[in-house]
Amino acid sequence: MIKGTEDTRYAYANGIVRALEARLLTKSHFERLIATDFSSYDTILADTTYAGQRNIEVGIEAEENALRRFFDKYCFTEEVIDFLNWPEQLHNLKVKLKGGSDELLYAQVDDTVESWPEVIDEVARFAVDKDPFVLSTNLDKILCSYLYQTARFVPFFERYYRLHFELENIRSFFRARQFENRRDILEQVYIPVGRLTLNFLVENLDVSQENLGRNFFNTPYAGVIEKGGLYFEENNSFLRLERLYEEYRLGYMLQARHMTFGVEPLFGYYQFKMNEIKKLRQVYWGKLNEVGIEELKESIPDVW
Repeated sequence: MIKGTEDTRYAYANGIVRALEARLLTKSHFERLIATDFSSYDTILADTTYAGQRNIEVGIEAEENALRRFFDKYCFTEEVIDFLNWPEQLHNLKVKLKGGSDELLYAQVDDTVESWPEVIDEVARFAVDKDPFVLSTNLDKILCSYLYQTARFVPFFERYYRLHFELENIRSFFRARQFENRRDILEQVYIPVGRLTLNFLVENLDVSQENLGRNFFNTPYAGVIEKGGLYFEENNSFLRLERLYEEYRLGYMLQARHMTFGVEPLFGYYQFKMNEIKKLRQVYWGKLNEVGIEELKESIPDVW
C-alpha cells in the first residue's frame, strides 16, 4: 500500500464515503442504459442517486453540484482542495482571455492562479501574439507543474499525478501522430513530468503501430499503447485509448478504498463520481444523437 496522509480527521467523512460508494453506477447500469430507450431510465436508475429525477439532464447537473458541496464540506487538506480549485481557476482565466461567454465559467471565488509569475508572463505573451493554442498548452503545463509539486506532500498523490501526466503525454503522443508537424505539436503539449521523456516519445512518433508495443514494453503502459493504438488503426477512433486511459487512472484510485484514515478515500470517491457523471452525460447525449450502441459501450471504463 502506498503511504497516504493517514489523517484521522477523515474517519467520519470516510464512513459516509463508503455508503456513497455502494450507490455508484456499475458497468451493468451503463450497458442497460445504452441498450434501452429513455422511458426505461427511471427503472434502471431506481437504486441509484439519480432516482426520481424527471429530467435526466437536470438530475446529472444536480448530482455534480451535490458532489462538489460534499467534497468542499468534508475536505480539510489545503493541498487537495487546490487540486480541484486550480484547474477551474485556470479554465476561467482561459475563457476570459479568449472572450468566451460567462456561461462557460466555473463558480470560482478565488483567482490564485492568476498571481503565479509564470501565468503573468504567459498572459503578457498572449497579449502580443494572440495564439490561443500556445496560450492553452503553456497554461496547462504551468498548472501541471504546480499540481505535481504540490502533490509531493505525500507519496499517494505524487504517484497519482505522475501517472496522470504520463497518461496525458501518451494521449498527446497518439494525437500528434496524426499531423505532419507531429514533432512540433508534441513538443508544445508535452508535460515534463514522469518517466516517458520527450526524446523517447519523439523517437517513436513515426514508428509503426505493430512495433510500438515492443518499444514501450519496459513501461507500465505497453497494454494501453498496443490495445488503444490497434483500435485506432482499425476504427480511426481514439475511443478505446480514452477508455484504457480512464481504467488505468481510476485503477490506481482503487487503493484509496483500503485506507481507513486520510483524505484519499474522499478524493478517490470524487474522481469515481465525476467519471460516472461524465460518462452518464456521454451516454445521454449519445442516445439523443443516435450514436451506435457498440461505440457507446466502448467508451465505458470497467473499473468499479
